[in-house]
Amino acid sequence: MTVLATLPADSSPRRSQAERTATMRARLIDAAIDCLNRLGYSATTLATIAEAAGVSRGGMLHQFPTKVDLMLAVVAFASGHDERAEGPKPVPPGTDLRQHFIDRTDRVWAVQTHPPLIAKLEIMMAARSDRVLAEKLPAIFEEIESARRESMWALGQEIGIKDRATLEDMVTLHMSAMRGLAIEWQVTGDRSRVDRAYGLLKHYKTLLTDQLLTQAGL
Repeated sequence: MTVLATLPADSSPRRSQAERTATMRARLIDAAIDCLNRLGYSATTLATIAEAAGVSRGGMLHQFPTKVDLMLAVVAFASGHDERAEGPKPVPPGTDLRQHFIDRTDRVWAVQTHPPLIAKLEIMMAARSDRVLAEKLPAIFEEIESARRESMWALGQEIGIKDRATLEDMVTLHMSAMRGLAIEWQVTGDRSRVDRAYGLLKHYKTLLTDQLLTQAGL
């Protein structure tokens, strides 16, 4: 007679409190992004987010006591600046570093019209009228953008660029332009025109990169 082994009704390993917290926060951030894209900032409330996430209001408030707290978490996630972010991937051996530096903008542009980044734009625009958000957003925004500038400066140094101030201004210009183009696409729906404008932006980046390399004697 064959004896079949039986398992307890719940054989999955028990998750730690930290894992349960991370899962809950991720669900709420994802639900907030969905609501911001569908409803806009003003119509996105803690109640609508809790309903979309399928969690109780109490459970949500335990993670994010206020709407602004959750909005700042959305900004961090959309910017790759939270616990779910993946670290930078190593550059494969033999890569043309100059072209890699130029093409970095393509990878940033590719996600500018994805839901998390559109949600981030909603939050940035809302800071004009939400006093608490306006007080708290600049600090996290500067932290994110500072990390972005530092990353691009590290790449620039690898190819020989020495003018840090101009490189950082280039990063600021490109991010501002890409956000503006993302808004343009949202308003007009004309993706082909927006993509052509982005192509011009990248062309200018190529010219400036070569100018900075020439100035560095390369």
